[in-house]
Amino acid sequence: MHRQGIDSEEGFSLAEILVTIAIVGITFTAILGGLMTSIRVSALQRTEATADTLARSAAEWVKDSVHNHYVGCADVGTYSLAALPKPSGYSVVINKVEYWDGIAPPVGATYLLASHIQTSCPSPDRGLQRITIVATSADGDSTETVQILKRVVS
Repeated sequence: MHRQGIDSEEGFSLAEILVTIAIVGITFTAILGGLMTSIRVSALQRTEATADTLARSAAEWVKDSVHNHYVGCADVGTYSLAALPKPSGYSVVINKVEYWDGIAPPVGATYLLASHIQTSCPSPDRGLQRITIVATSADGDSTETVQILKRVVS
């Protein structure tokens, strides 16, 4: 019968301990790398969601015909976003205002509005504008763009 005691020379060799430390180190590095990637992706998704929400809120703000009446031949500074609540560091701007050319759809044919939008305002204004709104995150990593149609309300 073999006895283990305090004087026994059984145990782990230096090579076994080094292999164990290497395996634990590699595993820890892989887990830590995965956690860091998860944190970065989560932060990016959060900034994208905030920028998207801000762009959509600005779109609703501009579309509101009670507080933002239609202005014929408006430009990017016509509809103000100054009173729109914004998260710290985020920006939102009206990037572009385009105008409908006023050509009515032909009877029974497909009408593509995009082919009837122009960058210069016709005279007189035809009562329909396509407005592009851009929201950008504080770090500049996330930019969301929303286009709306604003029409004159009688």
